[in-house]
Amino acid sequence: MRTNTVLLLTDLIDSTLLVEKLGDDAVAALWEAHDRMARSLLRQWRGREIDKSDGFLLLFDQVEDAIGYALAYHSGLKSFEFLRIESPLRARAGLHCGAVLTRQNSADDIAWGAKAIEVEGIAKATAARIMSLALGGQTLMSAEALAALDQAPAPTAAQGPIRLWRTHSHGHWRLKGIAAPLELFEVGGPDAPFTPPPDSAKAYRVIRATTDWQPARELPHNLPAERDGFVGRHDALLDLAQRLDEGARLVSLLGIGGIGKTRLALRYARTWLGDYAGGAWFCDLSQARSQDGIVHAVAQALDVPLGKADPVQQLGAAIAGRGPCLVILDNYEQVARHAEATLGVWLERAPQARFIATSREVLGIAGEQALVLAPLAVDEAVGLFEQRMAAAGIGSATSAGDESTVKALVDLLDRLPLAIELAAARVRVMPVAELLRRMGERFKLLTSSGGRHDRQATLRATLDWSWDLLSAAEQSTLAQLSVFEGGFTLEAAEAVVALPSGGSARWVADVVQSLIEKSLVRSVPPHRFDLLRSVHEYAAERLFLTVDPSSSLGAARHRHWGWFGGMNQSAANRCLLELPNLTQACLHAARSNACDAAIGALTAAWSGIRLAGPFRAVLELVAAVKSCELTSTAARARALSVEGSVHQLLGQTTAALTCFEDAATLAASSNDLGLQASLLNALGNHWVMVGNRDKAQSALQSSLQLAIEVHDNYIQHSSLNELGVLAQNHGQLEQAKGRYEQALVCARRLDDDHWQGGVLGNLGGICHLQGKLDEAKAYYRQALSLVTTAGNRRWEGNIGCNLGLLLLDQGNSTSAAEHLTAALRVAREIGYPRLEATALCNLGIAHQHAGDLAAALGCVKQAVALANSLGDRRGEALFSTHLAKVHMAGRDLQAAARSLNLGEAALRDLDDPMSLALLLCVRCELEVSLNNYPQAASHFVEARHLANQSESTDNSELTRAIVRCEAQIASMAPERPCDS
Repeated sequence: MRTNTVLLLTDLIDSTLLVEKLGDDAVAALWEAHDRMARSLLRQWRGREIDKSDGFLLLFDQVEDAIGYALAYHSGLKSFEFLRIESPLRARAGLHCGAVLTRQNSADDIAWGAKAIEVEGIAKATAARIMSLALGGQTLMSAEALAALDQAPAPTAAQGPIRLWRTHSHGHWRLKGIAAPLELFEVGGPDAPFTPPPDSAKAYRVIRATTDWQPARELPHNLPAERDGFVGRHDALLDLAQRLDEGARLVSLLGIGGIGKTRLALRYARTWLGDYAGGAWFCDLSQARSQDGIVHAVAQALDVPLGKADPVQQLGAAIAGRGPCLVILDNYEQVARHAEATLGVWLERAPQARFIATSREVLGIAGEQALVLAPLAVDEAVGLFEQRMAAAGIGSATSAGDESTVKALVDLLDRLPLAIELAAARVRVMPVAELLRRMGERFKLLTSSGGRHDRQATLRATLDWSWDLLSAAEQSTLAQLSVFEGGFTLEAAEAVVALPSGGSARWVADVVQSLIEKSLVRSVPPHRFDLLRSVHEYAAERLFLTVDPSSSLGAARHRHWGWFGGMNQSAANRCLLELPNLTQACLHAARSNACDAAIGALTAAWSGIRLAGPFRAVLELVAAVKSCELTSTAARARALSVEGSVHQLLGQTTAALTCFEDAATLAASSNDLGLQASLLNALGNHWVMVGNRDKAQSALQSSLQLAIEVHDNYIQHSSLNELGVLAQNHGQLEQAKGRYEQALVCARRLDDDHWQGGVLGNLGGICHLQGKLDEAKAYYRQALSLVTTAGNRRWEGNIGCNLGLLLLDQGNSTSAAEHLTAALRVAREIGYPRLEATALCNLGIAHQHAGDLAAALGCVKQAVALANSLGDRRGEALFSTHLAKVHMAGRDLQAAARSLNLGEAALRDLDDPMSLALLLCVRCELEVSLNNYPQAASHFVEARHLANQSESTDNSELTRAIVRCEAQIASMAPERPCDS
């Protein structure tokens, strides 16, 4: 029977290769999962399976359904990315609408393995040819399918999903066995690259030339052949193609020398050649220095003989005569001043032509669209390095276990294609690790030895080329910008850069903008700028050679530390961004005995480092500052305060206390009440951590009073927050909540996200203790969002750790493990042992919930040992309580008793009634398991007494533990009361 229908054919790419890699058994399981996924989607999209091999032949009634199936199928293949193969599982798909013959096989034939229905006809062959042309992950369809789609009404929201895809024509194609060329379209999601498929033996793109069809590969062009494989640049290539497809007449590819502008332009021209019936023309302007030079180079590339008339107009007419064509103008930067007089004329004379100009600076003519090339993505950079090594016969670095080293190397190379290619060649004489170690000699290492003599033969040569095109003011500014580390703001540049002849700050902004347009300075959101490492080192060499006193290295550094030494240290987020600058400013100021600037930079640096770590790195800065001649008692006190804070976060409590007490003594002899408040706050924080309630209360109250007196919201916030922690540690939950709410008012007054996030996290902790889990989770999530945005990794880890424990309480073990693992990673990365211990204990609890007692025991033991090494008695006691639970689950009751003995002694000394009550509940359960009723009852009575005195609620962990123990006691001796 002949019927009109919609055919969709799919085919898995490289399926045979996959069998060789994984083996028959593994692939059999994979195919089973694949077929299950594909057939499930078929029911969803109302299709019918006709045949199957490495893919499917499917029939649909509506093109809309076939497209929905194809896109969902491509997306579904991503669920198989757990396979450890070199490339993801991908398929191609072809879609056509036409008449087919269908024939039903007999029951006997089906029983012997025949298909239920046979489908034949030219429509099936056409769909197969279309499918075979598609790239992996691509769906191509015929014009007939598109026409059927256009005739069908688009679904409304009530009828089904709104179309979230679009189509793009890839021109006409001659398909083997099909009489007339077919126009083919790609259908894809909003981010689809819509890359034209390459020609093959059975299909090639054609362009209509008068009445005949001409293969696109035979279109006229002068594009140089690619010498090696093209790697990466997927997004940039898509961006360029989309701009030209949407009507852009001129796109300027901008970027530093060696970033790959020319390669990208040529790759686009080769891939999309079929879009330009007039051909594609590559014009090398590298030798041009004048308008005549431009004209000569373009005329030579287009093979246009010039007469006596205006040569620019002649070329315009010649380009216009070629109709839809592409002209690539390579290396326009040194003749950019002539762009309007040449390229501007050709844009007007040849309306069907499209132009791509590669340049290191914006041309600045009407109609220009600038596409700035960024460095390669990390995976692209590694791929390029690997490919160039293989091409040189060196082998693979990543397969030898050096993947992390290669990633570090390409990052130091700024992920610049030129630098990567030069470095890959060097691996002939030294291993990757040695190359990485020698990156301080990058300009010596990154030199081509292959006989190239152009300006890109070495990295230095390409930077020399850019330098020589700069004005004196631009050269001076770029050199001085090298004193910045990790980027800079325009405000900082205006403070540090001294232009020749005393230029004003307004002119510094103009020069920075000019350097951005010349691709030597990058704009980095939000409102920052930086230099690539290669440019930074090159500019630093130039600065070292500068003889002008106002713009010399010493003068620039002096202005640099003067600016950063005076930074407002309360702006912690800003300090976090400026850490590299603050570190350098502190060291250089200290070495020059500029004490005030060194202290200012140190305290500002600590404002940032205490958020994100690593904490230990600050001790080097402290040592440098203390080597200065610190004549001011306030300056010495500030240095000691920072040193004490570092020791405290590292768990070195004795050293921290010594620093804080010495600093407080110095501060007391000064008239700086804010400094005195700060030191009292630090001492109070220390006493909270070591569990001395009276000293903590006294120091924090004094700190709070002084902070109120001097209107210091930061110290007020910190003191109130620590008073809340102190109350919470002693079971006074409502008092703690009140202190936290007062601290939150101060934090909001400071308008600082990370302080607000920290207090909200503490309020979440109160709700968690009270058993208000949903309310606690809302607090935790809000807090985590704020501190993560603010870059406070220390509190990100703390709050994430607490959220993980809460999710575990709610039975969400998967999300809990993710948060706890992330918290442990943060703790170790920033060097914060107290958080590491807490995260380890909580992970142990998660393992115990999952039934993995060995892993639980390992984690909690590590937590106890770490707390012990830090002198954290409260933490050690809490972790010992959990360790006892793990021992009890493993039936090691003697070990459980030892852990409880250790924890109980500490908690009684620390006056922590809630934690002690929880421990006594565990003791009760231990005695129940030993069938020791008197001891179990005694522990239960004391635990219930402590719980009644505390502010725990019906759903709190402590109340639940009390109820559980009461039931166990009752089951042992129900006739005996346990109130006595």
